[in-house]
Amino acid sequence: MKAVILTAGEGARLGSWTSNRPKGMIPLGNRPILDHLVRGLVSAGITEINIVVGYARNSVMSYFGDGSSFGGKINYCFQDKPTGTLDAMKIGMSDIEDEFILVPGDNYVSASSFLSMKDYDGEALLSGQAERWSKWGEIEIRKGNPTITFDNPDAYGRIHFTGIMKLKRQTAEKMLLSSGRHIGESLQEIASQTSFEVLKAEYWHNIVYPWDLISGNRMALRDNLLFRSAKIEKNVVIKGEVSIGKGTVIRSGSYILGPVSIGEGCDIGPNSVIGSAVSIGNNVIVGPFSEIVDSVVMSNCDLGSYTSLKGSVLGSGVSFGSHSIAIPSTRNIMYFDKEFSVSDRGAMIGDDCIIGSRATLQGGSILLSGATIGEGEFYNADFQGDNI
Repeated sequence: MKAVILTAGEGARLGSWTSNRPKGMIPLGNRPILDHLVRGLVSAGITEINIVVGYARNSVMSYFGDGSSFGGKINYCFQDKPTGTLDAMKIGMSDIEDEFILVPGDNYVSASSFLSMKDYDGEALLSGQAERWSKWGEIEIRKGNPTITFDNPDAYGRIHFTGIMKLKRQTAEKMLLSSGRHIGESLQEIASQTSFEVLKAEYWHNIVYPWDLISGNRMALRDNLLFRSAKIEKNVVIKGEVSIGKGTVIRSGSYILGPVSIGEGCDIGPNSVIGSAVSIGNNVIVGPFSEIVDSVVMSNCDLGSYTSLKGSVLGSGVSFGSHSIAIPSTRNIMYFDKEFSVSDRGAMIGDDCIIGSRATLQGGSILLSGATIGEGEFYNADFQGDNI
C-alpha cells in the first residue's frame, strides 16, 4: 500500500512562518510536521510515499531525499499552481492502481492512526476530537452512513474529519468528478454512495493559525526522539524527557524540565530555566537568567538575558532583547479580519523580527515577519507587520 501526502500549499494564515518553506516544514517538537507524518507512515509499514510538492518544494526534497534515511521510498509529484486539494490528490495518485492512504501535510496525528487505517479492511475516514472547528469539516452519522458537514462552525469538541482517509482508486476518481476544488466538498457529494468506516485518532491536531503551533508542539513532544549529545556543565538539573543536539552547551545553574527538545549548536544559560513543553531549534542563543515555558523557538534565534517567554512562538532568525517578556493571556483578537478567542497564549512572532530590550508583548500579540518593536515598548496589537 502507498500513501499520498499533500504539501504543495503555502499556508497563507501562517505566512509569517512560511516565507521559505511550506507549512508542512514548520517544526513541532523540533521536527517538521512532515517528518512526523513520514515516520508515522513508515512505522505502520507504509514504506512508499508520494509527496505532492509545489511552493518552496526544495525545502521538502532536500530534507527527505529519496526517503531511504527514513526507512522508506519517497516519490515527488509536482503541483505547480495552487489549484486545490482535489487536484493535488489527482497528481499524487497518478501511479496508484488500488487503495492508498491520503494525508494532508499540515496535520499532526498519532502514528498509531496509520496502522489502524492500514489494517482496516475497507475504506475509512480518520476522525479526531477538535478543540475548535476544523477546516476539513465535522463527521455526522446519517442513516447509518458518515457524512461531512460544514453547517455548524461552533461545534467545538465534536468529532471532526482530519482530512486523512483510506481510499480505493475508484472512490478517489468519483471525488475528482464532483464539483468543487477541495476534498471536504467532494466527500459531501459522494459519502452517501460509499461505505466509509470512521476510525478515531488517538490524538490529532490541525495546524491552521499561529496559536495552533503551541498545542501542536505539546502533542509532538510525546514523540520526542531522546538523545543527548551536548556539553553539560556542572550544576545543571535535567528532569523528564529531554533531547539535546550535538554541539549545544548547557551552562552552569540551568534547569530543564521535559518534555523539551533542544537542537544542535545552541548555547543555553547560565542559570536559565527551560520547560516544560519547549522546542528550541538549531543555533539558538538563550542568555543568562532567561525563562522559556510552553513555547516554540525556531532556528537561529538570539534571546538576550533575563528574557521570559511563555506560550509563545518565535520564528526563525528572531532577535529578542534582554529583559523582554511575552505575557500569556486569554482574550479575543482579530486575525485576517476575523475575530478569534485565544486562550493562555503569549506572543506569535514571525521570522526575522527584532524585539528591543525591555519590551513587553501582551498575550495574543501577532507580529508579521520582519517587524520591529522598539526598546521599552508595550505592544498589544492583534496583527501587525510594520515597525513600531
